[in-house]
Amino acid sequence: MSSPAPEDPAALDERLLHATIKLNTAMFAGVCAFIGGMTLLCVTYASLLRGLPNPGHYLGLLSVFLPGYSVSLEGAWVGLFWGAVLGAFLGAVMYRVYARSIRRQVLEYLAGRGAREDIEHAVLRLHGHSLGLALGTIMALGLLATTNWLVIRGTAAESPHAALLSQFLPGYTVSTVGSFIGALEVFGIAYLACLLFAAIHNAVVARRRARAAA
Repeated sequence: MSSPAPEDPAALDERLLHATIKLNTAMFAGVCAFIGGMTLLCVTYASLLRGLPNPGHYLGLLSVFLPGYSVSLEGAWVGLFWGAVLGAFLGAVMYRVYARSIRRQVLEYLAGRGAREDIEHAVLRLHGHSLGLALGTIMALGLLATTNWLVIRGTAAESPHAALLSQFLPGYTVSTVGSFIGALEVFGIAYLACLLFAAIHNAVVARRRARAAA
């Protein structure tokens, strides 16, 4: 009986990389779910413990977007659920978009087209363009979804706090057209912020690497 043919190394590397990205996506989503859920739970309880006449005056606005949520003992656990769900979703989307740059660089390294520094860049450094696309897309979609949800509910005119964004986003209004203008502006701001953050982070990594090599 003949033994099975050995698997192509390139195919094995591809499967291993795919499994690694899948695992990292699940782990990142889990961390974001924990942070999102616990943050909303703790913030709600903290608002209740302050003992003010109208606890959670601004926090209660989340009930517009999170069904069942309220600034109460029961609502805090509903907030835990929604915070975990939204955190997991946003974390998974962000990592999957960002992982595209890691996948490309690692595949080039495994194919022999890259140097040792390439794999270090993929693992240690941030790719500002991919990070900006991921975070910018998430924030833009979030603004689109929340603004249009207010429009659909017919409460756009009753949302002065959402309208305050027009002070920071020229052209934004609580309307369908305004949501697209605001989404483009939010995307641009997040994208540029990620480029700056990645540049600073990579500079620190390069400096520490130079010190270690010295």
